[in-house]
Amino acid sequence: MSDEVRVGRLRNRDVRFAAPPAKAHSLRALVIASLAEGTSVIRRPLLAQDQLNVIECLRRLGIEVERDRGDIRVLGRGGSYAPTGEALDVGDSGVGMNFLCAAACLADIPVTVGGSARLNQRPIGEIVSGLRQLGCRIDWLGREGCPPVRVHGGGIPGGLAEMHGAVTSQYFSSLVISAASARSPVTVRCLDEMSERPYLDITLGMMAEFGVEAVNDGYREMRVPAGAGYRPRRLTIEGDWSSASFFFLAAAVCGSRIAVTGLDPGSRQGDRRFLELLSRMGCRVAAGPEEVVVEGGELRAIEAGMGDLPDLVPPLAVAAAFAAGTSRFTDLARLRVKESDRLEALVAGLTAIGVEASAGADALTVTGTRRAHGARIDPHNDHRIAMSFAAAGLVTGDQTVRNPGCVAKSFPDFWERFRIFTD
Repeated sequence: MSDEVRVGRLRNRDVRFAAPPAKAHSLRALVIASLAEGTSVIRRPLLAQDQLNVIECLRRLGIEVERDRGDIRVLGRGGSYAPTGEALDVGDSGVGMNFLCAAACLADIPVTVGGSARLNQRPIGEIVSGLRQLGCRIDWLGREGCPPVRVHGGGIPGGLAEMHGAVTSQYFSSLVISAASARSPVTVRCLDEMSERPYLDITLGMMAEFGVEAVNDGYREMRVPAGAGYRPRRLTIEGDWSSASFFFLAAAVCGSRIAVTGLDPGSRQGDRRFLELLSRMGCRVAAGPEEVVVEGGELRAIEAGMGDLPDLVPPLAVAAAFAAGTSRFTDLARLRVKESDRLEALVAGLTAIGVEASAGADALTVTGTRRAHGARIDPHNDHRIAMSFAAAGLVTGDQTVRNPGCVAKSFPDFWERFRIFTD
């Protein structure tokens, strides 16, 4: 792919789009299948860069993973790993880092878990603390609190772990997934208000698909029984509401219509709430079993807390750029430790296209305008920033997005499929 992509104005005002497979579900299914006893088949998984990195890590942990005409076959080892290599590289995947940090405790030899330069700056102190409380041995290899780490393996003894959840629920998802293979029951307590709760719901739902029922007591305490063991499964991955949000965004800002297939209106994915937010901004939405339709209208500013929906902030901020009035989004502190500092990346991109925007420690303010113009956008290697400003380019025209290949993290064929708006 070239170093940049140019986006022109919208040409097609009524389009139809099939949602790609869900990123979160695909990652969870891969890791849980590796812990099951026997062969699982994952149909229609997302095979973006994060999933490919996790697959390679699972192979290095001694798991057979095969691709079969778009499906994935995983031969699980019943809750233990026999690594064929000592180093696991998760690339840019924060989810992969957290999940495999916990899963590597089930290896029979020590392994190192790390990733890209940006990934190795992202905090993992809570998950390491939680695993240590359960009797696991993990050493910091660089700056304390961040990857890479040395995980000594030998299994998870079990017991009680207490962690903070204000930054992300990923720590809890990571721990409870691997806790199903612990030697004794595991209780995980959240010491504050857990953010990103829908992602924990997805985790517990996927665990149940593979036969392990964990108890969630109001996001304050999670209990995982010992010895239950995951059973192999054949399952199909549902469509991804997060990826679809960029196509809904395009219809919203362009005043056009899009119908998206392959989405479950009853999904555990929190990002299906993008429809509610767009409706509040003035769009017409209809969610049925066959398709979800969004029609753009005269957009108006809104205020919203986004603690459970961090991945929706980039497309929502771009929608606010074309809305009448000033929008304010709060509970955003964790966006500073995503693939980029998303608050700074959003302010820089919005400013570049002529939109007034400012960010505080945990809030973002955007004042809409009718005079936005095309610009050269640096997404800071962040897939969600790149895809959000691609949608803005359909309104402004003459929009250039640098490093377009960064979308491979979650949506490898995004640019090809995005051409439905302009071809």
